[in-house]
Order: sequence, then structure tokens, then C-alpha cells
Amino acid sequence: MIDDSPREGSMRQTRYDAIDRRSALQGALAAGVALPFLGGRAGAQSADSIRIWTFMSAEGQSPREKVFKALIDDFQAKSKVKVVVESQPFQELETKFVAAVAQKRAPDLVWLRDTFLSLVVDRGGLADLNTELSPEFRQQALPDMFNVFTQKSVFDGKRVSLPIWPSPAQIIFYRKDALREIGLEAPPLGWTAFVDVAGKLTKGTRIGLGLPTSDNSVSALVNVMSGFGPSIFDPATGRIDLTGAEAVEAAKTVRDLVARGAVSKTLLNAMGDDIQDQFAAGRFAMAQAFAPRFQQYQKIAAGYDPKELAVSAWPSFGSRPPAVLLGPYWTVGLASTSQNKAAAVAFLESMFSPAASMKWAKEASLIPDRRSVMSDPWFNTSDAAVTAAFFKLLSGDGAFVFPQRVPDITKLFNVLNTSLQEIIGTDEKVEPILARAKSTLGW
Repeated sequence: MIDDSPREGSMRQTRYDAIDRRSALQGALAAGVALPFLGGRAGAQSADSIRIWTFMSAEGQSPREKVFKALIDDFQAKSKVKVVVESQPFQELETKFVAAVAQKRAPDLVWLRDTFLSLVVDRGGLADLNTELSPEFRQQALPDMFNVFTQKSVFDGKRVSLPIWPSPAQIIFYRKDALREIGLEAPPLGWTAFVDVAGKLTKGTRIGLGLPTSDNSVSALVNVMSGFGPSIFDPATGRIDLTGAEAVEAAKTVRDLVARGAVSKTLLNAMGDDIQDQFAAGRFAMAQAFAPRFQQYQKIAAGYDPKELAVSAWPSFGSRPPAVLLGPYWTVGLASTSQNKAAAVAFLESMFSPAASMKWAKEASLIPDRRSVMSDPWFNTSDAAVTAAFFKLLSGDGAFVFPQRVPDITKLFNVLNTSLQEIIGTDEKVEPILARAKSTLGW
């Protein structure tokens, strides 16, 4: 039975109006037609702008910022909708957004790290995209994206965000010229052999492997543990068994790297930026690095030929496939409080079109969100070799994501980095070090 009460009818009519506005805008965008944005029914105020919170600047000069600006300019020209970018410190995006939602001042779209999605979802900050995305996008774009990413954004049947720039996140960058010195083309993909090779790569002032040990957004110890696969996370709680056999073996592997001279005891407070700068100066043969910074690493290379830079998955333990832990990575969500959902969703979808995916790939060396564009002949050229390598890593059997709910993620990284510093810089047995971490986290 249909409820025809005035309230239900009003809500249904509002929903139809939103669909009509979005459909008109999407049709104009697809056709490349400039169209003043369609407001609501007669008397309603026209929604002619949307606000976005992101860590990027619309006027920035990094490759992905330039692409971002180009997509904004194209959208504004076709839709006549103004896009206002309000840059935020990336470490504060999620907490500031939650506060802004509560205070009714949130932006329309927001960049979020996947490891903080549950925090925002639990506070009702994000709209359900299943009811906002166009039918064409749901039917054509979603199946064309990486399932391992898109499924993580579904909470209790609600799609709360779209993952952007699928990336292996923290992987291993290495110098091919350094590997050739010892007769190899790439690092070994098993930890026992990797430790041996990393030790051999230490030569003079060059160190075999650079690891960030003081960064609240990553943990090298978790990346070493990823060699055991998704079993490192408890599926019910998202916790890691920090005193279990897998954590102990990972810690002892780091200790072996130190013993072989592959990891330096003097670099106990290194941030990701420190590792990046020292890699550029030729200090490391290999390093844990943030995958989307590949072009930046090439650009600032001074101590080696940038053409020699390449990427590798993390080694595995036993017979498991090489590990690619997908996170933290960026997703984009629609605020539940947005008053301009139709325009915001139209821009959101525009960032995931096949044309946009090609632009992200060709101009910012990012892996396409739309997998189908990999059939473009450009991906067989030398210019696309790195992007193709990243795509292969994401498509491998060893790719997995953090659980939807990882408790105290920032605290986890901080605590494990303290443990990592103790593992590298002291001779204390790894078991009590890990036990202290577990106690500190209250696990």
C-alpha cells in the first residue's frame, strides 16, 4: 500500500526534483553543453556553487593538483556551477569535517582517508551515494572500478564514498642501478632473500632500505606484517595480535635488517618527507614510500638518474603472494548535510569519467580509477610503464585493504612507530617491546 500522506508526497516530489536537476546537469555535461544550473521549483533559491574540502589546492602545482584544477575548470565551464575548494591540513580533514557537520557548516564534498571512514559514518556525516549517484554511473562506472576499494566504502548497505586514485599507498621504491650492482633487476619478493639483498645494497654512505619511523599516518611495521596477508587483522575487531607469532616474526625481520646493516640505527625519527629527501640525495637504494609521490621522487632526484626509479610490492612470508596493503588511501564523500547534492554529485561523477581517468594517468602518473581505460594504447608506451606497474600490483593476489573498522588508527601508527624505534635502536627482545605496545593500546 502506498502512503499518500502530504509528508510522504512532499518528500517524494523533492526526490524527483533532485533527480530531474541532476539528470539535466549530467546530460549537459556529457554533451559538452554549457547550461546554467537548474534550481528547484519556482521560488526556490538556485544552487550555483559547491564547496569542497581536500588537502589539495585548486591553484597548486603538483601534477595531481593541476589535473584537479583542469577538471574543475571544465566542469564550471559546462555547468555554470562554481566550485569552491577549501584546502585543509590532511591530518585534520576527518575530525574537522565531523565537527563541521554537527555545526551545520560542512562542505558539500570531502576528501577522507579510508582508515577514518568509520569515524565519519558513525557520526552520520556522509550521504548514501546509492541514492544519489546517477543510474548510468552505478551501472557503468562502479563495476569498472577496483572492487577491493569500492566494497570497503559500503557500510551496512550504504555507499558512503568513492575511492579515488587507486593506489598501493606505502610500497617499496627502489633504484634499478643499485640492484644491478649485485646482479639483480628487482628486489626479491620473499623476506628471507630480501633481507640478504638489502644488506648487500648498503655501500659506503648508501643504506639498503629507508623506513619512516616517526610518521602518524603510516607504520612500516604494519607493512612488514602485510607479508602475512589480511590475516594480520582480526575480522571482528580490526585489531592486530601484537604479541602473536606473526607480529613477533615481523619485528625479528626488522631486527635482521638492522643486523645486516640494511636499516640504520641513526634514523630513529624519520618522517616520510625525510626519507623522500634523503632518497633523492642517493642515501638509500630502496625505501618505503607513498606511491602517488612517484613523479615527485623522480623530479627531485639528485643522487641518481630518475629513470632508474622503480616500484615493488612488499615481500611475503612463506609461500604467500607479494603483499600490497592498500591504505591509507583517499576517498571522496558527499556530506549528509549538503544542500546542493545534485551539483555536488555531478562534479563527483565527473572526476571518475573515462576521460578524467586518462587525464589523472597521463598527466599525474596515477592509476586510472576506471580499469577499462587500461586498454588505451598509451599504456603500452614507455611513458606509462610505471602506471602499468602500479596497475599490476593492484590486480595481484596479494592486494588487500585495512578492515573497515580499525580502532585508534592514528594512535596505532604512533604506538607501533615507537615500537619500531625500539626494535631498531635497542637490543631489547622484541617480545616485551610488542607487549608494551599492546598494553599502551589497551588491546
